Amino acid sequence: MIESNFNSLYPIIISIPHSGANYSKSFLNSTKLSFNELKFSEDSYVDQLLSDVLNKKFTYIKTNFPRSYVDVNRHPFEIDPFMISSKIPNFINSNTSKTKSGIGVIPRVSIYGNDIYNHLLTRREVIGRLLLCYFPYHKKLKYLIRCLKKKYNNILVLDFHSMPSKSTDNEIDIIIGNNYNQSCNRDFTSLIKYNFNLFNYSLEENNPYPGGFLTKSIGNPKNGINVIQIEINRSLYMDERSLIKNINNMNILSENLYLIIQNIYKSIKKFN
Repeated sequence: MIESNFNSLYPIIISIPHSGANYSKSFLNSTKLSFNELKFSEDSYVDQLLSDVLNKKFTYIKTNFPRSYVDVNRHPFEIDPFMISSKIPNFINSNTSKTKSGIGVIPRVSIYGNDIYNHLLTRREVIGRLLLCYFPYHKKLKYLIRCLKKKYNNILVLDFHSMPSKSTDNEIDIIIGNNYNQSCNRDFTSLIKYNFNLFNYSLEENNPYPGGFLTKSIGNPKNGINVIQIEINRSLYMDERSLIKNINNMNILSENLYLIIQNIYKSIKKFN
């Protein structure tokens, strides 16, 4: 359900939590939505954009299951009690804006706001998804962090996502989220912004994406664990209406991402 690699040569971890595209038959049979509508909830092709990085044996972790099945970038208790057939504990996180909007750890609605299911889920099913998909991702990511921290004083987790082009007023290319400097030190943030600027990508910091649960829960720059969420504008590499890849643009972006991450790696050596 998840895929990962460890390489102690680089103090960098690539996290790709939302590009999973393996839909189980049981999930497809349980939803009333079309397959195409479910696909629009993915961060489509982000793992392919980073294929050069992954092939060069950087440490990475990524999901294979879809975001509409389980969203690992949420708190595990961001569960909507109204989508469960039996009573569950009254979690504080059940009242977050994400949960109320239907996009908690087990999403209730699609990207269009349509209900994914025409029935209530059982408590056993919800727990099973968390045990099978959610907790293994977080456990593995924390394990990779611990392993790299044994060798490096400062490591960098790059959490990659994609965003609709209309997410920003000016159709910014890249949004860097560091939880308002709480998840990553300023030097690393500046370094990342500098390298994206070298390739003429327009940037915004923390607006409107300061970072999700992964960034906020794992980032601890005082202890050398720096986490940055990187949102890539989908119009840079695909047709957002059809989800069809623009192969030429995708190849250019993929090569640039590889060079950017290589430059970042070379620069952060001095921090260790």
